[in-house]
Amino acid sequence: MKKAGIGLIILGGVVYAVSGGADGGPAAFLGALVIVAGVLVYFRGRQHAAKLIAEGSASPLRDSKPDVLYLRSFRADPSSPFKALQAGFSTEEEQLADVLRPFGDLIAIGKPGESLPLPGAARLYATGSEWKNVVLDRMRIAPLVIIRAGTGAGLLWELGQAVSRLDPERLLIMVLNITTEEYREFCDQARDNFQLELPTIKNYGALRTFVDYRENPSKVMAGFIRFSRDWSPEFLPLPTTVIRMGYNDLKKSLNAALRPVFERHGVTWRPVGRFGA
Repeated sequence: MKKAGIGLIILGGVVYAVSGGADGGPAAFLGALVIVAGVLVYFRGRQHAAKLIAEGSASPLRDSKPDVLYLRSFRADPSSPFKALQAGFSTEEEQLADVLRPFGDLIAIGKPGESLPLPGAARLYATGSEWKNVVLDRMRIAPLVIIRAGTGAGLLWELGQAVSRLDPERLLIMVLNITTEEYREFCDQARDNFQLELPTIKNYGALRTFVDYRENPSKVMAGFIRFSRDWSPEFLPLPTTVIRMGYNDLKKSLNAALRPVFERHGVTWRPVGRFGA
């Protein structure tokens, strides 16, 4: 399916170009549709590949190596074909997993009832009565626990467990694509329920919005919050990248932002480009 998707993208691009581009009429429109279909087929192929990897004999869920635990609200996952298109050729999770590979494989709890996982973290599936124990078991041995800032009762419970059970230096809060209102609610819940103070994060400015419309003034800047031994927070912003190789190009920025985390844990950090180390 991945190969077929790439083939459709190439075919659609050729049809679009030969027909004269935006002024090419029905033929150009057909070419654009073929490109969109190719992206969706390629994405579905990556989903099947992710499922096979997670269920295979060499699955990171079956080995004895330490894993990085990634906790997020299920609302953060693409839930429609349009959002799948927005994920591009590499999802945020896939890029985060690549960057954090020196710490271990990225593991997450799968959304109940989903037939195919989002490409990225290897998915663990558990019933409503089991998932809390699964989270606690994985949290206990994880070298890093990444909690993506968001809302929801389940995520709030996970944050509380992390604060009460983890060494502060093992916890990171990932702030990505979240509105000012949602981040404020997340901070209020952390403070009111767990006495965890999180930093104020600035909104995106007009220049960043001009470069990338997703980075608009309604959202706070993306980055990570790390903690010192006394739970004092420090915000590590994702650096600006003016040139992006695709819609969802984050790997280089994620890698640069996380450099202090690598250094604190004594893990070798290397510059990571868009296509690898």
